[in-house]
Amino acid sequence: MTKSYSRLLALGMIVAMALTTFACHADKLSREERRARKAAVRYYEWLQRGRTDKFVSHLAYADSMSDGYRSEMNDLMAEHLEKLHELHGGITDVRAVGQVVDDDRAQVFLQLSFADSTTEEVGLPMVKMGDEWLMQ
Repeated sequence: MTKSYSRLLALGMIVAMALTTFACHADKLSREERRARKAAVRYYEWLQRGRTDKFVSHLAYADSMSDGYRSEMNDLMAEHLEKLHELHGGITDVRAVGQVVDDDRAQVFLQLSFADSTTEEVGLPMVKMGDEWLMQ
């Protein structure tokens, strides 16, 4: 066996072990990690579809917002979506790529893909209120 072939084989084995470790880790997410990730993706998918009302309604303490403030938040999110559409052609895909969960607080990292083939990672702070993960 040549020296370069041995190195290539060793590198291949290291990559395979790393991928296996990553795949196993994805299966070992806690229940709350899965729930926080799922909620974050759902909220941004609503935003992707222009459902700013549903997005805003899942902000922590949204039930205590005045109608005027809720309306302002909907308008701000609509403006944000319009800007994303102007800059990148709009959001085409939302994926959770990581999370940190500590009791009733979480930070979920989402990868947003855009029509112009660019991507952006956003960190979404979340809080568990009752049995539901909401955005902060």
